[in-house]
Amino acid sequence: MRRLFLHINVSLDGYIATPSGDIDWRFADQEFQDHIDALLESIDGMVFGRTAFEQLAGYWPTAGDEVSATQRRRMHELPKYLLSHEPAGVEWHNSHWLGDDPAKALSELKRQDGRDIALFAGGQAAVSAIRLGILDQVRLVVNPALLGGGTRLFDGAYSEADLKLTGSHHFTSGALLLTYDLTG
Repeated sequence: MRRLFLHINVSLDGYIATPSGDIDWRFADQEFQDHIDALLESIDGMVFGRTAFEQLAGYWPTAGDEVSATQRRRMHELPKYLLSHEPAGVEWHNSHWLGDDPAKALSELKRQDGRDIALFAGGQAAVSAIRLGILDQVRLVVNPALLGGGTRLFDGAYSEADLKLTGSHHFTSGALLLTYDLTG
């Protein structure tokens, strides 16, 4: 059975975006870009919340040389799943709305053969995945930055969960990748 994992950048004070919604504050050196290339090659699908989906659907189809060829190719070809209460335009290549019962849809996807599925963006989507009991792992890229405000990663109500640290990686930028498995 494949896993659904959250992979997201977060500031040291727990924010994923500035008050204006900007995510360009995160560290993204070549080592991190290589990590993202390898990550995209290792998965069979991506899940996004509505806001992130709409932002990324406006960017990736026309992305140029500012991103790697691997990122352009994989962001185009990988299945993209929208975790939202309502359907949205899913014109972005290979995009799918998870429907009225996203827990069931994602559970079915997890039971299929293949590689893991990544939940890449959206604080609300992350909380929803925890609340629905479908998230298996959390991969936080903790950036050496204090934003002082903005969009919190885990903002909302969800059940208490125990996590087990199963991996860590120190990037030369000072960012840390912390991998936790949900244990309960």
